[in-house]
Amino acid sequence: MTTAPSTPDTLTRQDRLFLGLVFGYFAIQTALRTALGGSLEMDEAEMIALAQDFRLGYGPQLPLFNWLQAAAFSLFGVNTFALTVLKNLLLCLTYAGVYLGLRHKLTVRLSVLGTLGLLLLPNLSWEGQRAGSHTIAMLAAMAWSFWVLMRQWRTAHLWHWIAFGLLLAAGGLSKYNFWLFPLTLYLSAIWLPELRKALWRREALLSLVLASLLLVLPYGWIVSHLDTAFSSAQKLYYFSDDSALSPRQQGLLEFVTQSLVALLLTLLTLLLAWLPARKPLGSAGNDFGIGVWLMRAGVFGLLLSLIGVIASGTSDIQARWLLPALIPLSVGLMVRVGTALTLRASRNVMRFSALLALLLVAAMADIRLRGAGSDSMRVDLLAEDIERHCDPDAPVLIGSTGYYFLGNLKFHRPDWIALPSLKDRILPEAAACLVVVNTDDPAQAEAVLQQYDATSRVIGTPERVTAALPYRFEPPERTKDVSYFVHKLKNGAR
Repeated sequence: MTTAPSTPDTLTRQDRLFLGLVFGYFAIQTALRTALGGSLEMDEAEMIALAQDFRLGYGPQLPLFNWLQAAAFSLFGVNTFALTVLKNLLLCLTYAGVYLGLRHKLTVRLSVLGTLGLLLLPNLSWEGQRAGSHTIAMLAAMAWSFWVLMRQWRTAHLWHWIAFGLLLAAGGLSKYNFWLFPLTLYLSAIWLPELRKALWRREALLSLVLASLLLVLPYGWIVSHLDTAFSSAQKLYYFSDDSALSPRQQGLLEFVTQSLVALLLTLLTLLLAWLPARKPLGSAGNDFGIGVWLMRAGVFGLLLSLIGVIASGTSDIQARWLLPALIPLSVGLMVRVGTALTLRASRNVMRFSALLALLLVAAMADIRLRGAGSDSMRVDLLAEDIERHCDPDAPVLIGSTGYYFLGNLKFHRPDWIALPSLKDRILPEAAACLVVVNTDDPAQAEAVLQQYDATSRVIGTPERVTAALPYRFEPPERTKDVSYFVHKLKNGAR
């Protein structure tokens, strides 16, 4: 695979082969997830609970993925396929965008190796497939932002800046940490004269203006709903009381650990591929400085993130939050070290990646076909249990301490109303039963009532119920107790 860079508008047979393999992989994942069914994961359940209409804001997450999911529901219905096909389409676009971006300057071999840097990041290849939503929309925006910048580097054109503005808006509507990616790419481009000349142009202001115009209304919603938009910020400050470290020290340790573990597979793969021949960098291909550019952007991203962790006192770090830095670092490492890999070593990396992809498919099937996990819990039986305690002729309102039960219950009972989906937190007049799931603490149930101004409408004392839920492929005696409170409401709930 030493084909020269493709022209901007044509693909070689090898390009089509690789992109076909990428498409086939995500088509298999889509078919597998749809066929196996089971309970929804947390992010999938959130979409069932919230993303069935179009709004400027839905809560603590930015709205782009919700909009896309609402469109998918409109096209395919509210079902597992609609959830899965959108996720895998965006993941497929992410791989395609990175590959085609690299192909503007690099050979097929180096472009494939660089793109496999995505597969070697477990937080993308595994977690992104198992439980991803808003982050996946960000990844697609990142990939195609990279593509348009690479195209601008190869052939300057005005429409590139318009496309870049649209992609900046898409990324800015997916996750807040997206902005780390274009910022570090631009800063890192300063060290490459040719790239600096291509990107640091006055036309870039057009992209910023266009993105700003598209973000005004959604970001305006955030400003006017700050409590809702930042309601999940407390998860950044979770820390273990048993730890001998202070919260800030624990945050620093988590940051370093998560970053190293996330990159471990990339580093080990490259090391084992390079060791047999030990060729010098650049001896097996020219990357035109792209590898160093991306690695520098990744390092800058991690440093800026580390400064943010220290300044804010964040104590809990998840590697997926660092993907805007980890992705350019992993892709850049693959490209740069790829210039020192023999053709045989490169093919071995590709073979290993193909095997890894097959293992990911098998593992994804395995977790759904056995075990007592969230994906196999019989939440449909919880819905039946709740029905026995509520008036079947009146709307049932459901609240919870998280989205898992909310979304899964609404999946099985589409006519039930998830409280977070209510506009302006106004309960329907006809509601006669409000159920708070996944808590045995009366104070938590009371907090939900107060949040929706429903305390004065409760009739009598709330009933605490516990349901024993089995799992799809486990012995019937293996169950999980799920507690909930049933509140009867008078005169509807308004």
